[in-house]
Amino acid sequence: MASPLRFLTPQAAQIMNLLEQVRSYESLPPAEQTRLQHLQLHVLFCHAAQHSTFWKERLTRAGFAPNKPSPDTLSQLPVLSRSDLQQRTDSIRAYWPSLSPDQINVTTTSGSTGTPVRVERFTPWYAPLFKAINRQDDLWHSRDPKQTLCVIGAGIKDQSHGSWGGSYTAFGLKGRAHTRALGDRPIDSHLYWLLKHKPRYLKSSPFLAATMAQLAIEQGVQLPVQQIITQSERVTPQHRALCQQAFGARIVDRYSCEEIGWIALQCPKHDHYHFMNPSVLVEIVDEQGAPCEPGQIGRVLLTSLHSYSMPIIRYEIGDLAEWGEHCDCGMTLPVIKRLWGRKRHMLTLPDGSHVPMPFLGDDIGKIDRILEFQIAQYDDGVLEIQLKNRAGSTLTQDETRALHAVFADNELHSLALRIREVNAIDWGPGWKREEFVRKSGYCPD
Repeated sequence: MASPLRFLTPQAAQIMNLLEQVRSYESLPPAEQTRLQHLQLHVLFCHAAQHSTFWKERLTRAGFAPNKPSPDTLSQLPVLSRSDLQQRTDSIRAYWPSLSPDQINVTTTSGSTGTPVRVERFTPWYAPLFKAINRQDDLWHSRDPKQTLCVIGAGIKDQSHGSWGGSYTAFGLKGRAHTRALGDRPIDSHLYWLLKHKPRYLKSSPFLAATMAQLAIEQGVQLPVQQIITQSERVTPQHRALCQQAFGARIVDRYSCEEIGWIALQCPKHDHYHFMNPSVLVEIVDEQGAPCEPGQIGRVLLTSLHSYSMPIIRYEIGDLAEWGEHCDCGMTLPVIKRLWGRKRHMLTLPDGSHVPMPFLGDDIGKIDRILEFQIAQYDDGVLEIQLKNRAGSTLTQDETRALHAVFADNELHSLALRIREVNAIDWGPGWKREEFVRKSGYCPD
């Protein structure tokens, strides 16, 4: 239906233009998406070879020629590591003469591995592209920014706003937004805060959302939340089931990192993800660097196609993932069937081989007495699972056998398993939990 003309601000017009371009990829044949990515990649290579000593050296060794585009150049480049970004920042930069310092946005990773990384981005391109893809996610999931959004997380303040942010205001989308800092507040205080504001949408970590959902179930509390928006932490089947049971709300996850920005968005129809081919080229490779086929778990390498101020090419983020088959949602963007977590979460088997930690939460969640769990593997190979049970209860013999069966059914029967029931699990600061950790030494008896 026709509508009156609407004149947007330059910022909003730019975002709308990029959004239209980004969405055009959703129906392009995969071969055409690849062709466009390689064209953009060649432009990035030419820029990097001209303005970065680090990339000039690497590209020359890979046989790159500016006047002869080759799709094979990318696979000939070594993997870019976190230590490269940390130790060779000056030579990786690809600043051009007209670049102004105030056009650079500097971000630092959370440093969850103990080694923070600094990345520099060209704001005039990065910011509107990031917002365009964020708006794409809204449209995929029929999100209404005129409704109330509540956000709970670390590094934010207790505030209320007249819209979800600057770009939403520019589009005339003015729904209330309330933010709340995690701090050391008890979990029930966050739930009561949500009851006060009654949001249509909640943005938090999946672990925090699931924990509040469990409390809501126990207390018979109901919330009008329709959708829970998550990112930066792996979503388990148990998280999804708890939020659906407590709130009738679907978890909608986004896959991103500080170094790159948006990597993939959850499918509108399924729980798997679609890669953002317009802005990032993703490889999933095995330990030898060969491309993985669907169903094969491998290392994630990322190339940011518009990272001109500091080219990020074949960056190993440390994640494990698995390609999926073509999706029946109608979009042709490539599919991640599953994100397996961090590479450091690999289990060591008795023969010395390594396998990703499987998803156990759904099966363990069927044991009603268990509220939370964390699995650790020690240097001696022994697995220890710490359990926080419902108040004043311990596992029965049948429940203990059922727990052992979960590990055996996931082909972990070759590893010794110790079960430890505790009053509380130490998740570390904040609500971003590590459901699997490695510990030095021998597992205590």
